[in-house]
Amino acid sequence: MSTAAPSPAAQTEVRSRNTEIAVAVFRTIFLLIVLFSPQFMQARGERGMLLVAVVIAAASYNLALFVLHMRGLSFPRVIISLADATLVSLWVYFCGPGGERFVVLYYAVVIVAGLWLGVSGAVIIAVFASAQYVLALMVAPLPGGAERVSAGATVLQVLFLIVTAGVVSVVAQLREVERQTVASTLSRATLQEYWQRIRIAQHVESLVRPPRLPAAPGLDVAFRFRPAATAESGDYYDLIPLGGRRWGACIADVRGKRSLGIAYLPTFKTALRLAARDRPSPADLFREVNRLVEAETAERLDPETFISLCYAVIDLDDGSLTYANAGHEPPVVFPASGDEPIPLPGTGMVLGVLPESTYAEERIPLHSGDAIVFFTDGMTEVVDQRHRLLGREDLLKQVRMHADDPTADAMVTGVFDSVNEYAKDGQRRDDMTLLVIRVTATDLGPESPAEEQHA
Repeated sequence: MSTAAPSPAAQTEVRSRNTEIAVAVFRTIFLLIVLFSPQFMQARGERGMLLVAVVIAAASYNLALFVLHMRGLSFPRVIISLADATLVSLWVYFCGPGGERFVVLYYAVVIVAGLWLGVSGAVIIAVFASAQYVLALMVAPLPGGAERVSAGATVLQVLFLIVTAGVVSVVAQLREVERQTVASTLSRATLQEYWQRIRIAQHVESLVRPPRLPAAPGLDVAFRFRPAATAESGDYYDLIPLGGRRWGACIADVRGKRSLGIAYLPTFKTALRLAARDRPSPADLFREVNRLVEAETAERLDPETFISLCYAVIDLDDGSLTYANAGHEPPVVFPASGDEPIPLPGTGMVLGVLPESTYAEERIPLHSGDAIVFFTDGMTEVVDQRHRLLGREDLLKQVRMHADDPTADAMVTGVFDSVNEYAKDGQRRDDMTLLVIRVTATDLGPESPAEEQHA
């Protein structure tokens, strides 16, 4: 199964988090430059421990942000921008004369604010930084003979900073709109492609997996099927007329790491139906279908694909059920007498693994009112909200609770609804298929009234 591509929103979040980490790295470099600069040594001699305390606080703040960003935790970006502008202003203040040379650092702050906060946010940060810059220049102590920066030069620096913030944020916003437009176009194209694939899969599925089963005199038949993924379902069920009062009932599940189950279903369905009509023995049928499935997987270079199958011949004339099971969940016969359920366990390897695998078959008697219950492992592998697996035993308890329902459809509906209710807040890991066949004929076996009339 393919992995879904990240959504545009997720991709935008990743890009934003990457810029936060990049800003933290840049801030680290800035602090290291400050620590080893001549201006720091000079300012330390004049300001003493105050400057050291400010640098320690800035380093701690930067380290905390860096840890948050690396762990994927968020922090208000407007506060980050305001704090970074304040750090630059403090450096301008401590440098005293010549601090105006570091006005370029404000541009880095407002450019990042433009990327993060948009036009209004970037302009607000630029105005805030400008006010701090002017204040730092005004209150910074001057040594004897030093002059402050002229008001005209300061005004030009402030105006250029605000204009830069506006231009950068507008460009960033336009690029984001363009990026979202492209992402939206790609998403629509991808969605259209998925819908097309789903429609094709649904069409193929309607041809392969029977939407309804044939009417079978003497049998009451009902089923429910729910795919876990519409385009990849591998469950199969069928009721095949074999002539007279003989019917072939089957349930199967195509499994594989690389393959889509539905890709194998046409070949499997054709092979199974042809073999069912030519080979009355389930064991012979399995050997023939196994050879065809193994050849198909070898031709597709898909050796990890296999099929589990249970196939049963229901013969109302002699009142028997003859079955073979190739690694499938064992179906269960619920006797009308109320006796213990009879499982139909596996008698051979799954199909498609070894071309010369052999299979055995078993025969049990049938009586009027008996219910034969077939299901795939998707019915037992549903998980509730506490991640508890339903399991085979609990599924059979649900079946036993509905064994006395008046029709096969009522029985299937009750069991299927119970399983769905169990998993409504949990998970359905696989396709879910449930097939129930109840014997309604009363003239079973060679000594039946129907046989006597024919005689």
